[in-house]
Amino acid sequence: MRSLGLASKLLIAQLVILGVGVLTLSITAYLVAPGLFSRHLSQLGEDSELLRIHTLEAFTSAMARSLVFAGIASLIATTLIGWVFVRRVADPIEQLASAADKLADRVYPVELPSGGFSREMRKLNGAFERMSSDLQLSEERRVNLLADLAHELRTPLATINAYIDGLEDGVVPARAESWAVLRLQISRLNRLVEDLKLASATDERSISMRFVPVDLDELIRSAMAIFTARCEVEGKQLRYNKSSAKLMIKADAERFGQVFSNLLDNACRHTSSGGAIEISVTDRGQEIAIEVADDGNGINQESLGRVFERFFREDLSREVNNTGSGLGLTIARNIVELHRGTIEAISPGRLGGATFVIVLPKLNLG
Repeated sequence: MRSLGLASKLLIAQLVILGVGVLTLSITAYLVAPGLFSRHLSQLGEDSELLRIHTLEAFTSAMARSLVFAGIASLIATTLIGWVFVRRVADPIEQLASAADKLADRVYPVELPSGGFSREMRKLNGAFERMSSDLQLSEERRVNLLADLAHELRTPLATINAYIDGLEDGVVPARAESWAVLRLQISRLNRLVEDLKLASATDERSISMRFVPVDLDELIRSAMAIFTARCEVEGKQLRYNKSSAKLMIKADAERFGQVFSNLLDNACRHTSSGGAIEISVTDRGQEIAIEVADDGNGINQESLGRVFERFFREDLSREVNNTGSGLGLTIARNIVELHRGTIEAISPGRLGGATFVIVLPKLNLG
């Protein structure tokens, strides 16, 4: 029985139930029917014992043959009809089992049964399809992440290794400049590790958040204060067009402050000296739109949909400063989505600047 498939076991179970039913019917008929038949003969006033015996034997024989023929007919009908219904039940389940084996072997995509014989089966099929898509996406992200991470680690590690070899061989002098380069590369590795941890936590929705009413104006000014000195040194203008009304959002101030920090850092790295970065806030009634715009390198149209992917960089040579981890926009998107908001990138193309638009629900305290 263990080697039999689900369809065969279901059909055997049906036949066993049919056999038990036929057996129960036969025993009941043999126990009850002859007595009832004899009672009816007595009620008719038939006194001939011989006639009663022959009539009862004829009734019993006819009943036995009828039960045998009925049992055979039921067996044939049950086998034919039951097999059709059993296949409808078993086929989708067997296909799901086969798909589960392929998923376990990381074979994507998998073929899933279409439709289903019941509401529950259709629900199961839909849930399995979503799980399959999520697993495939997770596997693709894992493979891409490992490849991208290896790429990101290669440059700082190669620099550190070259400087260590140079210091050992006496080719690179042990001066302050050399140690500064090593510290910069180590700092870059540390930032990459921290950003990678944060990106993974926000992507998996496992990061702790504390949502409280936050004044958007104060949040933006706090983020700008970090970049004011940097923009002055690099010769870039940092402007803020605030809304005339006091706007509140429900947010984790620390986490959402990091969104602005990442967007401003991204704008600074893509804007040349003499350029401008501008933050604007617009009240849309039930929503608030926040724009972080720059007049820097811009983004090609085919890359707009990918700028939030981990480690995606359109062209490193076009960055004014390419020391970023490649995870800032990914982290920003994840945090915005955790705040029930959206973020999109807009750009007319190369050298046309870029604008990142965040839309958040407005918190009405009145």
